[in-house]
Amino acid sequence: MYKLVENKDMLDLFHQIKEVSWQGKGFEMELGKPGSDLYLIYTEDKIPGGTFEFTPYEWNTRPFIRELFDTVIMKDMKVVEIDSFSVLPEYRGKLGRKILCLLIEYAQTKGYTHAIGIADPSVFRSFQETYQIPCQQVAEEIWYKGDHVIPTLFHLKEVYHNLHDPKYDWFTKPTGLREEVLK
Repeated sequence: MYKLVENKDMLDLFHQIKEVSWQGKGFEMELGKPGSDLYLIYTEDKIPGGTFEFTPYEWNTRPFIRELFDTVIMKDMKVVEIDSFSVLPEYRGKLGRKILCLLIEYAQTKGYTHAIGIADPSVFRSFQETYQIPCQQVAEEIWYKGDHVIPTLFHLKEVYHNLHDPKYDWFTKPTGLREEVLK
């Protein structure tokens, strides 16, 4: 279950979850980018425990990210930057798949063919091995905000066009939460 951040209280909660998660892993905190779609990810009991961020590449991506990816993005790609993949320690192993389902659904709904991001090496391996999402390391690992990360291009259209394939049986259509459910 997920909910788009729509007000200051939700934004504060988004940043609180991200900060706890990132500091626990030794990462330096950064705020969600203005104009991005920020999401809270909820447990089955409707407890917020994770975050995810989508930024259209063409208009709000930071220069640092552009330097890493401009040379690999082709004209026929519609690209979104993904960031703020955060899960509170007590929900790790429970919300990651929900975040990936939201990623695939978001890309398909908005027409994004690819995503770019800097991935923790263990998250990169999980995308490739556990979820079999085609992803490509586009540059050497770099040090960023407290750890090594892998500049990654994710081939999302290949996933959402092949959801019938048994290797994607982990995918379930994500459910949005209505405001009245959260009260």
